Amino acid sequence: MKTKRTGKRYSLLIYKRAMDRLWPPILGLATLLITLWIWSFNTNIHLLDDADSLWLAGAGFVTLCFFVWFFLSRNMAYAQPHRDHLRIVTAFLQLRISYRRLRRVHPSDFHALFPPQKSSWAQRRFLTPFYGQTAVVIELNGYPMPRNFLRLFLAPQMFHQHTTGLVLLVSDWIAFSTELESFRGAWQQSQVKRPNLPGSYP
Repeated sequence: MKTKRTGKRYSLLIYKRAMDRLWPPILGLATLLITLWIWSFNTNIHLLDDADSLWLAGAGFVTLCFFVWFFLSRNMAYAQPHRDHLRIVTAFLQLRISYRRLRRVHPSDFHALFPPQKSSWAQRRFLTPFYGQTAVVIELNGYPMPRNFLRLFLAPQMFHQHTTGLVLLVSDWIAFSTELESFRGAWQQSQVKRPNLPGSYP
């Protein structure tokens, strides 16, 4: 029987919500810039010269491209167990965490990880849809990259507050944790050295 090399892709819900909060204002800014650019051609009062109008059109186009990218990237983030590592992918990051780094994997109530009474109003509003859900906590011996660097690409709520580790809210935490432990267990078994047989050399 052939051993599976990759598991399923599980959407990262926290990352999706972060993107859902970013794309509407970006769309609003793009719409404003493009409207101003169009308006500058339809008015008798020329407030902008050709160079400024060109810059305004360019800024509107670039902002519109950012909107399209952020909108499409909402569903691009996922966690996926592999044969020898856990892969976490976002729109701007592909992180591979070797199973050697995994110290412990366990479920935890998201409400307990980020108590609403200890969060700011903005944080509670952001996290409200996830209270009552179960997250998968992955405790690590160390991050594969500096934490400050990872914070540029991952939401703050994806980091454990009291230990080195990640908090993953996925679409199906039971299936994800089961599959992750299965791949990790198979990898650990592959790392066990076979005992020397009589008459063989070490």
